[in-house]
Amino acid sequence: MDSNNRISVEPTATPHPGEVISEYLEFHGWSQRDLARRTGLTPKTISVICTNKAPVTPPTALVLERVFRRPAHLWLNLQRQFDEAEARQRIREQSLQWENWACTFPLQEMKRLQFSLQPARSNVETLLDYFSVSSPESWNAVWQNCNVAYRQTRHLTKGLTSISVWARETELVAAGIETSDYNEKLLRSLVRDLRRLTAERAEEAVETARSLCANAGVAVVWVPELPDSGISGCARWISDKKALIGLTLRYKTEDQMWFSFFHQLGHLLLHRKKRPFVLDNAENDLFDRVVDPEMEKYEAEANQFASDALIPPAELTEFIRRRLFSDDDINGFSEDIGVSPGIVVGRLQYIGLLEPHQGNALKQTLGWKIPQTN
Repeated sequence: MDSNNRISVEPTATPHPGEVISEYLEFHGWSQRDLARRTGLTPKTISVICTNKAPVTPPTALVLERVFRRPAHLWLNLQRQFDEAEARQRIREQSLQWENWACTFPLQEMKRLQFSLQPARSNVETLLDYFSVSSPESWNAVWQNCNVAYRQTRHLTKGLTSISVWARETELVAAGIETSDYNEKLLRSLVRDLRRLTAERAEEAVETARSLCANAGVAVVWVPELPDSGISGCARWISDKKALIGLTLRYKTEDQMWFSFFHQLGHLLLHRKKRPFVLDNAENDLFDRVVDPEMEKYEAEANQFASDALIPPAELTEFIRRRLFSDDDINGFSEDIGVSPGIVVGRLQYIGLLEPHQGNALKQTLGWKIPQTN
């Protein structure tokens, strides 16, 4: 003890308050029975505290404050620190049983892609922190409670962990994007402006699209896909005031990327109360067969929304009627309706008026050097 009658205890592990009490007894030359008489506690109570078998409660801390002239919060803080350390140790021991669960996640790929991982003692703790859950059971409960609607149900069993990681990353990235409160009327009014952006350089246009959507309460994020996820994008409600459009970086040309963007926008505008969290797979650019029959209607509606938003149906019908699809014709038509010529090429290829190899010089190739946050 120093000149101020304080005991300095520097244990290698977090001490139980009983260990500190024993130190005080030794300093004062008191026995446990002496302390029992001074505190009014039973000898058994003193014994189980000093042998670390019972906690220091608030009433006990108050009598120790008077006897040892050390504040009650000192004893309670010692107890709190000990309890926390014990709980952490129990979780570490339990987490050893969860290693098989952690092995199902693509952690190395997550690190390579610089996902939002925090340093931790183990892979299990890294993943629990990432998902903000306490156990694999909690992860499963949270994921199931999301009520995710997925276009291809077979993927839910094939790559559920990768899908959940990708969805979580979009959520974490979106949390860093400031948005206004969701405004459906404003978002609908932006469709034409968003279409005009497709005619600009894609890497610059997406930043403007991000800003416009943020003003309407929608965070737009791009997150690389993970193995076995088969994801093209998602539309999700984070809260009543904030929506999320998430897209992968799988697309190499702007016609595919913009169609996926407008497809997700369609889900937000058309299916808010019907499907609050939709994950879309990327096979055949969203036009593939929908396995889940409940999703078929909603997917058809989102596809139609994207098609009509990018190329107005009446103008497309008139353009097709002329049967003139040279590069000059496509460029002229694209300029008239305010859309990228690559998007017109992609549509003509899809409906069979151009071969897959025709017109591709008019498409922008994406470099995907897009920052993840504003």
